Parts: sequence; structure tokens; C-alpha cells
Amino acid sequence: MPKLLITCFLMGFLTGCAQPQLEQPQMNGAYLVIDDDQAWAVQVSDGIRIREQGVVVDVIKSGSQGATVAASYVIETQNCGRMQWLTERSDAADGITSLMHVHNQSGVDSHACQLGQAERRLWTVLDYSSHDS
Repeated sequence: MPKLLITCFLMGFLTGCAQPQLEQPQMNGAYLVIDDDQAWAVQVSDGIRIREQGVVVDVIKSGSQGATVAASYVIETQNCGRMQWLTERSDAADGITSLMHVHNQSGVDSHACQLGQAERRLWTVLDYSSHDS
């Protein structure tokens, strides 16, 4: 009887170990990288990375704390055309926060452009430029 009880316990234990792995969370996000006159718009969705390389058309940064728009970045890509990101300031209880949105896109509806959900995402800007505007 003890052998049967131990066998049943081991079978139950091993059956529990054979369960499929839980689905792992996938990375999601969007960021704009500026490096002098080069730019990369990168969107990560469910672990799949889409990248559009382009050139910087215009960068405007506002030093005024009272301004609603802190910075504007305009880039031109081959597949998506001209795209503009605006950093918007808003006061929060713990200080000033900035949110980056794509506000103006001339070619995102193009079949070749893969950044189709760009307007619905919050973006992070990484500006490695050596110039201050």
C-alpha cells in the first residue's frame, strides 16, 4: 500500500511539472533617436521591432518653463515621409512631466510605412545631438 501511495504521489507531482510554460510578456514601446542630422523612429510591438531611419529636418527646444510645448522634432523618412513629434509639458504633483506624441505625419498611411500605430503611442526621445537649439 505505501508503494502505491508513493507512486500516485510521484505521478501527480510529475504531471504538475509537465504543464506548459506560461506565456512570457512581450516588450512594447516607441522611441525616437536623434543624433545630429540622423534620426531613427523605432516602434516595438509584442517584441517585434520596426525601425524607420531618416534625417532631421527641424529641432526646436523651448527653455521656457511656462511653455506647453517643450520641444519639436521633425524628421523625414523614405517610407513614412515627414513626421513631427511634440514634447508636451504638464504639471504633476511630483514635478513636471513630458509626454512625446506624433502630431503630424504626411506619409504614415503609405503602404511602405510600418509605423501605423505611431499616433496612438507615447514616445520617448533620445537626443544625442551636440547642438543646443
